[in-house]
Amino acid sequence: QTGKRHQPYDLNARRKPDLSSTCEPSCPKDALSNTSSGPSSSMPPPARTTPMCTSRETVRDVYLELAAKHYPYYTPKNDHEIFLLGGGSYKGPKSIEGITQHMEERMQNAISAWKGTREFVIRNAAKTLDMKADFTGLKPRPGDPGVFIRPLPDSDYSIRLFPGSKAASEYCLDFVLSATGEPVNSPFKFNLLAGPGPTTPVGFVPTVGVQALECSFGIAQKDIRPGAEKFLLRDGQLCTLQRPGHKDVQFTVPMRRRPEPPNPDVVVLELPQYV
Repeated sequence: QTGKRHQPYDLNARRKPDLSSTCEPSCPKDALSNTSSGPSSSMPPPARTTPMCTSRETVRDVYLELAAKHYPYYTPKNDHEIFLLGGGSYKGPKSIEGITQHMEERMQNAISAWKGTREFVIRNAAKTLDMKADFTGLKPRPGDPGVFIRPLPDSDYSIRLFPGSKAASEYCLDFVLSATGEPVNSPFKFNLLAGPGPTTPVGFVPTVGVQALECSFGIAQKDIRPGAEKFLLRDGQLCTLQRPGHKDVQFTVPMRRRPEPPNPDVVVLELPQYV
């Protein structure tokens, strides 16, 4: 898989503010596909008391889901901890005691840096967490809308398309086992190309090779968590999947409608979309 993305992927740079300006000056920004592991084997994980969110309407919903996924044995004590654990910026110890101590150190660093109070840091984290979510890269859950699975000829695998940011017109692709729907990383040799779709004006964008989203952030293919790999596409793109020894497979990424409110000061002239 070759080719480069037009921009780096950063969990929503266009869709959420730089949280370091509101919560902690030194917060790094990582891809959703982080590689956090569980606690040490010497510490049995206790039951989680924080309920899992089923909605993805707000940044809080998404961060709670990710914090519970990567740290199921630890319950965030406040919004600042939700931000750190769910946003991918936490790189500290994995034990409960280690996380607790590290969270307090990060809190004190934020208080010192902003010359504020604990309540000030938590309040600013809450402002970000309460924003409307519009992420790219979250794997779909059963029943999520806008997900399309299509089997590949002469293969045990299917492609799965699932929506990313609507504002940025981003879709994602991954591979799943046709029999179970389980996502897998690059199950065979292939080349994925993406270019102008049938409704894209000629010469608008070139056809380019698409690499895994994680690889565009410098993560080696072998280091991508099993089933976490994904490829970034855009609404309306015409894509070609090339496999050695097989016919090429083509598909067009679905386009999401974004109806605009009528402007009473404008007269709209209707013309056919296709001629």
